[in-house]
Amino acid sequence: MYPNIRLTILRAVTIAIVALLLPLGYLPGAATAKSDVLQFRGNSDFSPYEFINDKNEPDGYNVELTQAIARQLGLKVHIELGQWSDVRRELETDRIDALTGVLYSKERDEVFDFSIPHVVVSYAVFVRKDSTFQNPMDLMGKEVVVVKNVYAHDWMTQNDFTPHVVTVARPEEALQLLSQGRHDCAVLARLHGLDLLRSLKIDNLKTIGPPVLTQKMGFAVKTGNADLLAKINEGLYLVQASGEYDRIYRKWFSVYEQKRFQNRLVQIGKLLGLPLIALLVLAGLWIRSLKHLTARRTQTLKENQILLNRIAQGTPLPTLVRDRNGKLLLWNRACEELTGISVAAAAERAQNASPGEATADPFLLHLLTEKFPADSEGKRQPARPQFLKSSPDATELEVCVPQLGDAGCWLYGTIVRFCDEQGHPIGIIETWQDLTDRKNLEKQLVHSQRLEAMGRLAGAIAHDFTNFLQAILVFTETAKFDISANSPVRYHLDGIQKTVFRAKELIQQIKVFSRQNLLAPKPIGLKAVVQKAVALVKNIVPDTIELRLSIDSDVRIMADEVPIEQVVSNLCLNAVNAMGDTGGTLTVGLSTVELTRETARRDPELRPGVYAKLTVADTGKGIPADHQERIFEPFFTTRKREGGTGMGLAIVHGIVKGYDGVISVESEVGKGTAFEILWPVTQPEDDMPGSNQAMPQPAQAL
Repeated sequence: MYPNIRLTILRAVTIAIVALLLPLGYLPGAATAKSDVLQFRGNSDFSPYEFINDKNEPDGYNVELTQAIARQLGLKVHIELGQWSDVRRELETDRIDALTGVLYSKERDEVFDFSIPHVVVSYAVFVRKDSTFQNPMDLMGKEVVVVKNVYAHDWMTQNDFTPHVVTVARPEEALQLLSQGRHDCAVLARLHGLDLLRSLKIDNLKTIGPPVLTQKMGFAVKTGNADLLAKINEGLYLVQASGEYDRIYRKWFSVYEQKRFQNRLVQIGKLLGLPLIALLVLAGLWIRSLKHLTARRTQTLKENQILLNRIAQGTPLPTLVRDRNGKLLLWNRACEELTGISVAAAAERAQNASPGEATADPFLLHLLTEKFPADSEGKRQPARPQFLKSSPDATELEVCVPQLGDAGCWLYGTIVRFCDEQGHPIGIIETWQDLTDRKNLEKQLVHSQRLEAMGRLAGAIAHDFTNFLQAILVFTETAKFDISANSPVRYHLDGIQKTVFRAKELIQQIKVFSRQNLLAPKPIGLKAVVQKAVALVKNIVPDTIELRLSIDSDVRIMADEVPIEQVVSNLCLNAVNAMGDTGGTLTVGLSTVELTRETARRDPELRPGVYAKLTVADTGKGIPADHQERIFEPFFTTRKREGGTGMGLAIVHGIVKGYDGVISVESEVGKGTAFEILWPVTQPEDDMPGSNQAMPQPAQAL
């Protein structure tokens, strides 16, 4: 088989680039497969690269290569083929994840991110056999037929090859028009055009001269999807290393390469004879190999550097690389965004740092310590790192950096020494990941589990304590029968009964907190319930407080009216107490929100969907940060002197959780407090009877 020089270059580039990516953390199996299926699209009419076969299934080199990558990485992919303009628009509008094969261009690079190229596509000029054209330069200024919106069309419109460009929707139309004597030539992908000539049984066309266009093809993803791009590059490396790439390439292209080689030999043999052919072939191969040897090495190094820099700069993980002398080799954009330190400033600092200190004391933390010096109490220094794994060659650690963000930033870092072929250390790679959201979710989960445990314990104690109180009531009532109505002891027995009844009321509150005393849920209109509760609260709100009601939704949730009224009333009364005699504004709002997969991540109990949002906000004195984590615990109160029992917010929490809701609080001392409750909607707002007549109510003073 005739050696494919371009394929050899692509293989070398692929192995070299991905081998450099391995120290950066893109190890086989390191990527976690998504739970959902990745959507890949391709051109349904671009054989042998991608096409619909006789079984009406996607087939071709690109399709089989995509399936091989999915098997190597354990990914679930779904491949569909369609019109090129349609599938390209789907990726541009972010309706799919990737395209199986796209030819690279600067214009397309502004819209898509490209993987490492996996094949080279050549475009040839097709003319009629009776044509006098000998090479592509003879066609300058002639009528050229191309397929609309493909790479050849883009190239023809950007270059002054000819002003007479005729576009068609499909390549079959281009060959049929040319075969019928219309127009001068057609520019199509060489292999695809030859395949169409055979399938359409057209025998009066041929190709002339060398390829007019040659471009690399790779996978394309939406700009910014670095995670999927890294997985595809890793998969290409694994398919190449396993030998499956060679099998796929030979399956789809060996026939074309052999036939092309045989045709060349026949043509040269007819002209010069076998001896001269052999001499010319040997001389040509020798000269070509010498030229390609230097050009290949130079081009490979250049492409390696460009692609590696593009991948390193595009990764969302802050990454930096230093050599053995401490020189900064890489400081990607994610590092700049995380620290606010430019590449120049980081490089200048690296010249004065010892590379031997980097594993035990990471360089990035050095820079942050210098940028944010300690205050008078020493509180601005980064917390001491917690080393999760430490060895001479690699270190894993977690650290909280208080300088980053409003409330500090948790970082997970890996510091790895990379070595040369002899195993000698030549540099250090630091990779960091922001764990702040994960830490916050863990904190919320622990807090939720603690309240859940307290609820179960309180419920069990309340059950047993109820029995004890019932016994006390029975014995007290029996004792009252044994004494006269005028006995002074009867006064004390009445006091015991009153105390027991108050204790039973407290137990009922505990049961609500532990969700043992809630009424069965049913669909209720939340708007009417909120309006009723606010109307009751309005009577006890002093004149110094302005009560505002804003209802922009009328949805149904699964709950009971009475407990929901209690939730609104308790929150409003807390707000009134918080503002006290100084007065302020109490705002009660009801609206509908739709949570996506990303927005639902703020709480481990939330799921994507439509929710009713109830908000109760005041402009009171606010809640201190150290109290916010305990305000929903039973018997926790800061108003003991005023007679507070600490059960108001605990009851609210129990009712909200009992009806599958989520409650959160935001407060700042001196500015006020806002409680937000989310309940899943049981019936869409548009489907509710009379919803068309229910107009949103703007905020108004009551």
